[in-house]
Amino acid sequence: MHWSCVRFARPSPTSHSTPPFFMRFLSTLAASVIGTLVALGLIVFFFVFFFFAVSLSADQTPTVQSGSVLTVPLSGDIPERVTNDPFQKAFGGGPSVDLRGLQTALRKASSDSRIEAVWLRTKGVSADWATLEEVRQAVVQARESGLPVLASSDEFGMTEKDYFLASAADSVFTAPQSAFEYNGFGTTVTFFDGALQRLEVEPQLIRAGKYKSAGEPFVRSDLSEPNREQLTALLETTNEQFMTAVSEARGLSTDALNRLAEENALLSSAAALEENLIDGLRYEDEVRDRLRGLVDTSLSGDLPTVSIADYQRVSAESAGQSYTGSGQVDIVYAQGRIVVGDPNGQSPIGGSQALGSTPLTEALETARTDSRTEAVVLRVNSPGGSAAASEAMWRAVKRTANEKPVIVSMGDVAASGGYYLAAGADSIMADPTTTTGSIGVFGILFNAEGLFEEKLGVTFDGVRTGPYADLYSTTKPLSPDERRLVGGSIDQTYNTFLRRVADARNMDVEAVDEVAQGRVWSGRDAKEVGLVDTTGTLADAVAMAGAAAGLGDGPYRTRTLPQPKTIVERFSEQFAAQAQQVWRSATTNALERKFWRQKQMFDRMMGTHGSIQARLPFEPTIE
Repeated sequence: MHWSCVRFARPSPTSHSTPPFFMRFLSTLAASVIGTLVALGLIVFFFVFFFFAVSLSADQTPTVQSGSVLTVPLSGDIPERVTNDPFQKAFGGGPSVDLRGLQTALRKASSDSRIEAVWLRTKGVSADWATLEEVRQAVVQARESGLPVLASSDEFGMTEKDYFLASAADSVFTAPQSAFEYNGFGTTVTFFDGALQRLEVEPQLIRAGKYKSAGEPFVRSDLSEPNREQLTALLETTNEQFMTAVSEARGLSTDALNRLAEENALLSSAAALEENLIDGLRYEDEVRDRLRGLVDTSLSGDLPTVSIADYQRVSAESAGQSYTGSGQVDIVYAQGRIVVGDPNGQSPIGGSQALGSTPLTEALETARTDSRTEAVVLRVNSPGGSAAASEAMWRAVKRTANEKPVIVSMGDVAASGGYYLAAGADSIMADPTTTTGSIGVFGILFNAEGLFEEKLGVTFDGVRTGPYADLYSTTKPLSPDERRLVGGSIDQTYNTFLRRVADARNMDVEAVDEVAQGRVWSGRDAKEVGLVDTTGTLADAVAMAGAAAGLGDGPYRTRTLPQPKTIVERFSEQFAAQAQQVWRSATTNALERKFWRQKQMFDRMMGTHGSIQARLPFEPTIE
């Protein structure tokens, strides 16, 4: 989109007024001086607090007493990765342990003679279901090793996600009078068609695959039947996994559990106890007394505990484990919305994560060429994105798999472009509730002619050297010939996608097309239709990769790639963008700033305009 600055003539200055150019010079000079002083102040402030954070988060190995209880607080999100950046650890306030850290710590505790029990403390867990399954499996394995596991929620009560994790423990307690949510699962999709009609913006959607629901939020006001069908299947998988896990843990039939969810959706903790969903109503001090009994500590003494945030720094050797094999397994993370190149300018304190083709390709090249790396686990947690970037990453995965075992481990979502790049690996492992598949392609072009002309009074005119020179213009509708051209390009990309999958899965292109069509599958169902080899956790994928490389029974030395950027690096990337924004505010008039804000709004809305996308329209959130 090309923008022109619009300026209105100003009245001629009178003989008594200050020349406008002089006033403009003074305002610019003042803004520059103030901006420089503020920048210097921020730099000093930043470095003082950075060194303070380093001193606060010095990586000292904690002391673990004999007879300790490993405390595992579980609240909010459970991220794939957390940074080792000392500044963010000290001031970020986010999770201190990631999924891999949880799995590794619980495995170490199983062989550590100093750890005599595990205490799960749930408080409003919000992670997606595939992540929850991974954590729950790690808890089950710790309990099956002979380590007592106790779960409690104090006065916060339990949601289905809290209870799904807690039910893996030997005993489950919650506080008297606390809530107990047990009312089934659902997901909601937001539609923008009505808003776009009011703005007089026409979304022109072209897609390959009848189930490819990407773009539906822009052209419909409700779910299409194919989309409703696939979302219902995802919900059914989640419900069945939940019910089966609780049934096995609590000795209740799935029929009884389903009836309870339908008839007693808002249970109290007392009712949950009556239904044998929990083992007792206890306050925190009473839970601590129970744990003292498990570790043979007197009721008057302090309960010896070690937090999982500290325990993850304990070495495997001191916990009674030893690495097998002389090599290492690299865990390469492919996480976020797929974009071309190296994504810069993201918020240093959060926001949507992007998976750039350049960083992932470089990480895979590092793993491929490093003589210490014997195998690679590609951890995919992505809804897809740019088709061109997906192809580039598929190529990097394929090159690595030609030289070393590459096992894909799918997280919460590995769909569309996320599945595309996974197709280059030797084997694909997913969690049963992973959202995957979505093998389809779409393109969307927004025609904002009505908005500009009718709402803003802006018109456009120009010249061109060919009939399709303005194909991707946002100020006119597609002609039939243009729609045919765009559709042909999308079909070509879809056919390439099908061939990549067919080669990887040893299937005919026609057979892949039958299960593709943009349809979303759960990991469990994807295995049934041949898109996934097996189901399992990230830890299972690491074990499979190590075995494929002949590293023995494990555990193995691991390295994670690419290294996450520190908060210092991300702030540096933001500095130039923020400086440009401050300069623009100081050197433009009100009308120019208004037009610039309008442009930014349309840039966000039309981020996919004119580019071929292999991605989900949204990541289903099942609550």
